Amino acid sequence: MISELIINAFLVSIMLGIGIALLKSRSVIYTVLLTSAYSLVAALMFISLDAVDVAFTEASVGAGISTILFLAAMAFLPREEEKNVTSQFFPAIVCLALGGVLIWCSYDLPQIGLASSPIHQHIVPEYILGSRNDIGIPNIVTSVLASYRGYDTFGETIVVFTAGIAVLAILKNNKKNIKKLKSKKKVLNNG
Repeated sequence: MISELIINAFLVSIMLGIGIALLKSRSVIYTVLLTSAYSLVAALMFISLDAVDVAFTEASVGAGISTILFLAAMAFLPREEEKNVTSQFFPAIVCLALGGVLIWCSYDLPQIGLASSPIHQHIVPEYILGSRNDIGIPNIVTSVLASYRGYDTFGETIVVFTAGIAVLAILKNNKKNIKKLKSKKKVLNNG
């Protein structure tokens, strides 16, 4: 428990440092690299919270695809951001006040992972017990996203569907490539 707290505190301090560096950044490339690093640290945070599927999505979309798109968009952007001459004092006070209110409100939240918390008493037992029998998918997360909450999380359903199509396409291409290699070997061996 203490080691998990130390790891989370370390990751949060890195995220805070990256956030401060982002506020001070004026270079577009530096901003893109920092947002990518922030995404990777956020993925590590999700791993420490035992949400590996969310961490994988954050790393691939947040640090991977978004970084590529930002780097591609840099061709159309100026290299340096213009200096802002307005005062940043009032927005900083508002952000600190809102952050303080959110931290104060978080003391009423149940402990992370506590089985007796109210969120786990409603429908979760039905999902856990029925996912394999009702859907036939051994992975509970996939069965919940693809079936039980398919309409609520339509975007995630599309992600699961796209991943399935990608796997099928990769497997189909591998079969075609293997057939081509075998035919080339026959030609080389015969001729």
